[in-house]
Amino acid sequence: MLEANKSAWFEKVFAVYNRNLLKRRFNSLQISGLQFLRNKNSSHPFVLYANHSGWWDGLVAFELSRLAGLDSFIMMEEKHLKKLRFFRRLGAFSVVRENPREALNSLKYATKLLKENSGSALWIFPQGEILPNDSRPLRFYNGLARIVLHLQNCSVISLAIRYEFLGAYKPDIFVKINKAEIKPAEKYVKPQQLSNKLSDFLTVNLDRLKSDILQNELSDYEKIF
Repeated sequence: MLEANKSAWFEKVFAVYNRNLLKRRFNSLQISGLQFLRNKNSSHPFVLYANHSGWWDGLVAFELSRLAGLDSFIMMEEKHLKKLRFFRRLGAFSVVRENPREALNSLKYATKLLKENSGSALWIFPQGEILPNDSRPLRFYNGLARIVLHLQNCSVISLAIRYEFLGAYKPDIFVKINKAEIKPAEKYVKPQQLSNKLSDFLTVNLDRLKSDILQNELSDYEKIF
């Protein structure tokens, strides 16, 4: 597997490039729940998971991490990371989902990273592939649940992401951060049980985000640009 090789100076330089890139390609970035993420207790790690509906998701995740002041890592398909190796400097590490042994190594590595870096965050897109926002049911790989169960002392937060054309030439990015956390408990004795629960949480969050946009109820969304 390809391990993360974070560089603080590279992250600062890329943050400027990434913000400018997003501003060029999108009309706005609007986020609900950002203050909740900023105020998170940093004494233990937390896991952020989101739907995967577009190529831009990883760059949106990086921008959110910078806005919330997070020390973040992200799991990325090895075939993509090999093409974009500089993402390792931003905290990306690889996973080969088709190979159980390799996948297990990535899960162990993710758990080790979070245990060794107090207050750090891990981004995961558990669908494992880009799918339409309204595709149901959400089907997750169990890697997310396995990491959470191994960590135990962590918080798990879902984020819903949508890209919408709302009259402007360029689309808008909307993100809804779920303020209801899941904390691992003994009742989740099997990864599939926890995966189902996590999927349910994100489904509700996605549906609420869609409703907010359709009803134009965006007063709780902070406009970043």
